[in-house]
Amino acid sequence: MKLLKKQIMFMLILSLVLITTGCTKEEQNTAQASTAEKAEPEPSLQVGMMSAVDAAPFYHALEAGYYEDEGVDVELVLFTNGQHRQTALQTQQVDGAMSDLVALITQSTSDFRLIGTLSTDGAFPLLATGPLTEGTKITAGTMEISVTNYLLDAYLGDRYDVEKVFINEIPARLEAVVSSQLDTGIFPEPFASIGALRNLEKLTFEGIPKESLNIIAFTEKAIQEKESQIAGFHRAYGRAVKDLQGDPTLARTALMNAIPALPEAIRTTMGLPEYHAPSLPSESFTKEIISWTEGITGTEYAVGINELYDTRFVDAL
Repeated sequence: MKLLKKQIMFMLILSLVLITTGCTKEEQNTAQASTAEKAEPEPSLQVGMMSAVDAAPFYHALEAGYYEDEGVDVELVLFTNGQHRQTALQTQQVDGAMSDLVALITQSTSDFRLIGTLSTDGAFPLLATGPLTEGTKITAGTMEISVTNYLLDAYLGDRYDVEKVFINEIPARLEAVVSSQLDTGIFPEPFASIGALRNLEKLTFEGIPKESLNIIAFTEKAIQEKESQIAGFHRAYGRAVKDLQGDPTLARTALMNAIPALPEAIRTTMGLPEYHAPSLPSESFTKEIISWTEGITGTEYAVGINELYDTRFVDAL
């Protein structure tokens, strides 16, 4: 009888040991799996930048560590050529990029769609060889299907007899004005300030355009697969804009650090826009740009803000 009791007691103890050991191993496996999940890095976000003052908040956010704070690994890829940027988007080397409303609208008819998520703030002065006299004939350099052409119409209107000369590459356009082959040309900042260093007159027009023409656009694939990363990217942008609103020198520093070969002389002279909190263009302004683009291209674009923009990233801020 005593032997039987001892055997039963031994079996109970053994069972408890096995149960406890099993639980411990299960907890360890769960903890290890959880650690492995945490250790797996989140997908990074590659965003194309252009050599323009619009880029300042994005580069300041990078320098200030705001992307990391928002839990997103962002790589900013600088392009000096719009065609190279477009190729990078179509070949999925970048998830999104700085673009403009005219490009977004014309892209809407292709199989490769881009979706706007955030307006950016740029500046597009005219550079001229001298004062422009109203009513006279002038030659002006621009890019045909672009916001620069739209702005040229808005700046000069019916006050001049304008002969447009389409030169896509900014350096070639600048040289044409410097050498007096053209009377004027339209250029994004900071290139306009570089032209001013070469004795050209920089002309600005307050209140034109009414809203931003520039935009950050992402591929449909990126929006589907990297929604949380894109949301963090927008939050970081909003934080950076607040910094630049309080201290514009931060924008100048970010641009001088990010864009290669900018002359130090333009650090204090480059024209900065007013950086706005994250937003997207209004429906009325979008319709205006669609109508202008249809007139230039001869194509009808049956799109509206619901097809062109994804508002949830700015709405969440």
